[in-house]
Amino acid sequence: MIAARKLLADEACKPFDLPALRDALAKAKHDAEQTIDTVTLDAVISQGYDAAAKEKAVSLLRSFREYIEKHKAEITALQVLYSRPYAQRLTEPMLKELEKKLKENHAAWTEDRLWDAFAVTAPTKVKGRSQAGRFADLVALVRFSLEQQPVLAPFADSVSQRFARWLDAKAKAGTSFSAEQAAWLALIRDHIATSLSIEQDDFEFAPFSQRGGLGKAHQLFGEGLPRLLDELNEVLAA
Repeated sequence: MIAARKLLADEACKPFDLPALRDALAKAKHDAEQTIDTVTLDAVISQGYDAAAKEKAVSLLRSFREYIEKHKAEITALQVLYSRPYAQRLTEPMLKELEKKLKENHAAWTEDRLWDAFAVTAPTKVKGRSQAGRFADLVALVRFSLEQQPVLAPFADSVSQRFARWLDAKAKAGTSFSAEQAAWLALIRDHIATSLSIEQDDFEFAPFSQRGGLGKAHQLFGEGLPRLLDELNEVLAA
């Protein structure tokens, strides 16, 4: 049994005695080897976007600007955004119409793709995006493209800044709000940041409905509620 096993092993090993096979195995091992340097520190030799990516972004934004310029008289949202001051209030249905027409015309004209393109072509003028209000960011994209604002920032950021200034102006004028009123005002701010405007009917839906809905809003702000909403719509979404 032992002799038979040795004979079989010798027969199996015979091919490896051939110089050509041994050389081929050595070469294959050498070709497959990978040296990993764990000592030398990496150094950045260049950064930024390559020329091809930048040119693609430039082309995308050029066509986007040409489209909104060509159709500014046809699409209601563009009519509003082109008018300074705004001829009427920009609403969510208007913006959805614009978004739909953009996507139908060019599949790459989405909020994310346009934002990324501006980040490539004007990195120092573009702020990071937030998760909230990404649909409303189309307003910021059009405004920045039309050079109506110097920095491309999330629409929700501009709403928060205007809201803070509005509260400060109210305080200086002697108007104060209770803690519960302030909490509702913050919810109204957030709604405008994502939907562009707010109406009394919106109080029948979450998160307002969970806090008492329209009845509670009337209780908190009284007869001045319609005037308050008009003021916030005008100030925050301007």
